[in-house]
Amino acid sequence: MEDKIRQELYDKLENELSSYKKELESLTAKEIIDKSYETAIKEEVIFLFYPESKQFDIDEIKALKNERNSLETLYQGWMDCDMNICELIEDSARDTVEDLARDFKEKQAKKKDKER
Repeated sequence: MEDKIRQELYDKLENELSSYKKELESLTAKEIIDKSYETAIKEEVIFLFYPESKQFDIDEIKALKNERNSLETLYQGWMDCDMNICELIEDSARDTVEDLARDFKEKQAKKKDKER
């Protein structure tokens, strides 16, 4: 029974995302671009509720499933969150640039060794 409820919530979220994307089709290209952040967050948040995920207990699943527009509720919760996505992006960019710099230094060192 619990698995069925989890699947129903996931299907509901997928349907809400599909409806949201259908609404996007009536917008101008600029309006769609302006909504790209919202689209990305909604696509990502759904994966937290994949039916096999046990991250949320069944009462939480039922409460979310009972919401009129569960996906919008989750999105608005994200927008109200104090967590800053820019910090996550900055950390990721910093790690990537540090790796690139290390690789670059190693290549430069090897190049100098060959020149000797």
